[in-house]
Amino acid sequence: MDDKRAGKILQEISLSLDYFTAETASPGLLGGYTGAALFFAYYYQLTGKKKYLRKAHQLLERSVHDIAGTALPFSHCSGIAGMVWNIQHLAKAGFVNEDGMEDIFEEVDEVLGTAMLEALQQGRHDFLHEGLGIALYFLERAAHPQAKEYLEAVVSTLALTAVKTRDGIAWQDHLTGLADRPPGEVSFNMGLAHGAPAIISILGMIRQKGIAVAQTNDLIRKGISWILATENGPEEGLTALYPVLVDVEGKPLTGKQSRLGWCYGDLGIATLLLNAGTWLQDKTYQEKALQIFHHTLEHRHLKNSHVHDACLCHGSAGIEHIYRRAWLHTKDPVLLEGATHWLEQTLQMNTHKDGPGGFRFFGKDAYENSYGILEGVAGIGLSLMAAIDRDTDPAWDRCILLC
Repeated sequence: MDDKRAGKILQEISLSLDYFTAETASPGLLGGYTGAALFFAYYYQLTGKKKYLRKAHQLLERSVHDIAGTALPFSHCSGIAGMVWNIQHLAKAGFVNEDGMEDIFEEVDEVLGTAMLEALQQGRHDFLHEGLGIALYFLERAAHPQAKEYLEAVVSTLALTAVKTRDGIAWQDHLTGLADRPPGEVSFNMGLAHGAPAIISILGMIRQKGIAVAQTNDLIRKGISWILATENGPEEGLTALYPVLVDVEGKPLTGKQSRLGWCYGDLGIATLLLNAGTWLQDKTYQEKALQIFHHTLEHRHLKNSHVHDACLCHGSAGIEHIYRRAWLHTKDPVLLEGATHWLEQTLQMNTHKDGPGGFRFFGKDAYENSYGILEGVAGIGLSLMAAIDRDTDPAWDRCILLC
């Protein structure tokens, strides 16, 4: 890897985030200025330059002000949960002094806990935009007694809302719209951004905290059993192992093919299985994860993976970082080769002279400037830092369920 080139790109991203945060940036972890704070904190860790830490602190102060005085959603992606997750995460990582911060967390605990459980009880599980993502904040705060109580309630609620199937359990998708399908058709989402893999990941992270161990073990195993049963059979021209949406019998609702990326597709399921091997001390899950990763490396490439930009959500930087995270976990050299390949794809996309840091996000019909973690240059920058600093655990990626 050309560290010098990546370092230059990071400088350009930093400057673009200065512009973004000074102008019209809205709150939010994965799409707003809160994500820039995460970038600047880790950029300080990489460079040792305190000006970047000061930028992170300024943005965190802005977050506290907006939480107190602005009507915001509760969600992880663009709301209060993601913002306080970020403050808690950076404090625990040593970027922020926790003195005097406890009042902030205690003020939002009850509000977020109530909103989270109400959403989950109604089946509104979506990780990015509904109830599930709020649990990530309580996981970062799990040492606090009230946080533990809320996480125990999350497990109980997910057990109640699970749908029993012949192959295990799943959770109905209430968010994704299905055009040209019969009214009232039940669907199940297979994506890490919105579906069952995210739910099982949260359960696994709760189990790692030693909370509701027996119940989470049962839910995780049954949920994974169901996911594995939805795997596509061999078919000429089919490169994906798992579909995007399925019905209660596990049959694809929108075709068998899925993109290669963080949000949907085989990489998210492989990541879940790899982590489950650690949570449950079960090597069979890790072996299955490696099979899936190796399949993607053999059969997927830029042209057949619906990759049009470098974003974390469904672009080359996200793919690169998932392989790198899996390599850190397993030290499988094939995964490092995959990460290196997709890193080069990312660097080759640094061609937009009018884009922040040289990158642009491909939206519905055209390329557009994007600055956040999921779709923009803050996320691309964090992935580049992880590639340069090979000896440091990129703990920031917990915010997208990778560890």
